[in-house]
Amino acid sequence: MIRAILIPVLLALQIHVAGQLEYDVSRHKTDSLQQQLQRAGIKEQIRILNHLAACYAPKSFDSSFMYGSQALRLAETRASKLDVALVKVNIGNAWYYKMDFRNAVLSYLPAIKILEENKSWKELGEVCLQLGHINFFIVRSDESISYYRKAIKYFQSAGDDKSLASGWEALSLANFFLGYGPVDSTIIYGYKLLNYSRKHHDRYMEAKTLMEIGMFYSVETRSVPRKQKAIPYCDSALNLAAELNNDELVSIIYINLGGYYDWNTPLFDFTGNPALSRNCYEKGYNAARKAGMLILQTLCLNNLASIDIKEYRYNQAGTTLDSVEARLNDYLQFDWKSNTVPDSFNNFRKNQFNYFLSLREKNTMYDSRYKLAIAQGEFKKAVEYQHLYYQSRDSTTSAQQGRQIELLIAESEAEKTDQKMRALFQDNELNSLKLTQSRFIFVIAGAMMVIISLFLFLYFQRKRWKAEQNSIILEQKLLRSQMNPHFIFNALASIQNFVVNHKANEASIYLSRFSQLVRNILDNSTEEFVPLQKEIETIQNYLELQQVRYAGQFTYNLTVDEKIDEESMMIPPMLAQPFIENSIEHGIRHKETTGHIEVCFHLEDNLIRFEVEDDGVGREKSREIGLKQKQVHLSLSTSITHDRLTKLNKKLKTKIRFEITDLRNNLGEACGTRVTFGIPVVER
Repeated sequence: MIRAILIPVLLALQIHVAGQLEYDVSRHKTDSLQQQLQRAGIKEQIRILNHLAACYAPKSFDSSFMYGSQALRLAETRASKLDVALVKVNIGNAWYYKMDFRNAVLSYLPAIKILEENKSWKELGEVCLQLGHINFFIVRSDESISYYRKAIKYFQSAGDDKSLASGWEALSLANFFLGYGPVDSTIIYGYKLLNYSRKHHDRYMEAKTLMEIGMFYSVETRSVPRKQKAIPYCDSALNLAAELNNDELVSIIYINLGGYYDWNTPLFDFTGNPALSRNCYEKGYNAARKAGMLILQTLCLNNLASIDIKEYRYNQAGTTLDSVEARLNDYLQFDWKSNTVPDSFNNFRKNQFNYFLSLREKNTMYDSRYKLAIAQGEFKKAVEYQHLYYQSRDSTTSAQQGRQIELLIAESEAEKTDQKMRALFQDNELNSLKLTQSRFIFVIAGAMMVIISLFLFLYFQRKRWKAEQNSIILEQKLLRSQMNPHFIFNALASIQNFVVNHKANEASIYLSRFSQLVRNILDNSTEEFVPLQKEIETIQNYLELQQVRYAGQFTYNLTVDEKIDEESMMIPPMLAQPFIENSIEHGIRHKETTGHIEVCFHLEDNLIRFEVEDDGVGREKSREIGLKQKQVHLSLSTSITHDRLTKLNKKLKTKIRFEITDLRNNLGEACGTRVTFGIPVVER
């Protein structure tokens, strides 16, 4: 899902940045500036040449670099350091739009020092924003986030709200896509941007921000209600985009909605809907066709092909992938490195970005063809497509690594940081070695994979099916052991008794505890681990309810070691309750005097020692009484617990220990039972 969202939002980000620079171009007409240059003095010449460099930067590198070089020569001999810094910034912009990040950084970094000395906050913010974009594009997370934060700080100092909004957007997207910090911090910047767009009546920015906030919520992995917040935001964005007749933005929103319902979405069991996902991708494709956006069309088609493969529509998937390949071949023939584009400069920048995005979609297409061939049993084709996938992916990765190396070289030249450059070269050499080894292994393993892949597929499919069946049966048994019908009947009878005897307060308290207990049991039955605090609450509610039922027959004490953090430490749910029930029903109930149950949690050797101890008649005496009364008790708690622990221990490095001890007094007589669990510390 992240892959499906990432590409459209990168497009939205670069369109937004290009839109900012369009204002400068329209304001300073190049013809007028060239006429003014002929009769201007030295300082005015520097200013005009600098403006011309800025105007031509997005659409003609040669013209921009020529004017920038002339301005720099004059500034270095006849003007202040600040003028030199401003010229270097515009030369850096020319290199930036040419996608030559190394030379862009070599221009930007020296300018930063001068701008800091002169407290030129707005210009500093713009340079840091550009450096953030560069590092974001080549996936240098720490550097990108750092520059965006600096840009925000400088724009705040300058009091430039419009540029500050650009910083918020860039930082929120970088936090999200680079996995930097919690989603909540990302959403905060989204809300700031939304308030700004509404305050300034910028409907396009509002639509795009609504889409981004919806996207942030759509990847929620824990809370279904939080994830569902994505839908109203995306719907609002869609309505605005439709009102603006912006088919490109409509397409992006539908793609994000398709990702929300897709097979790969988090919490698919609750929010997934392949039919809606298909519908959204189809609508996104139609909007992309209206907008003439080939890259968005290929993205939608790739996702539709993936759904077709999942739904066994192999012929349709093949046709769709053929269409993807045809579009990519047409697009990749474009001379994206051209320095001059006859249309608007915005198209030039799009072509540069879209070229790299199309390479990613090509990787996705080969991966889908590989999966389709495997599904159809065409293993020879599968090997060919997998080889093409690895070849294409490695080429993209090498290009990205090359850009990272170029940027580090530029930083090394500007800041004299040789250590960074050597470290990256070492990483690159190691990656090259790993790449060579992986290709060699792939050639050998390819033939074997064709032979055994079908057998492995069938084997693991059958094994997974059995595991799922066993898990469902175990959950049903566990829930049955917790929701004992006799206990529920007696609890409801106790509530009825309170009501009949006009004890409204007691009935309300008892009913509240009973409902909380049932809710906890149902909630916890689907979880492998829950916070200790929640488990303690469930045990306490159960014991309180049983005390009302067996008034005066037993007391209890629940203690927790001070070293245990109840909120962060996790344990498997509902381990103790069946044994507490046994203690009451088959131990203490047969005792003539008041019984006592001790529940305690201790922390020992990185284990939570969990004990349930009673002073009842003991298991042996309970069985004898049952035989005399002709009531044979079939307790499933021990066998269910063993099954649960076996399942859990397969996933844990340190195993959970379980032990039942029959307690005896000095005379050797049974005096109770102790159940002990040794649970490894698991923190959320």
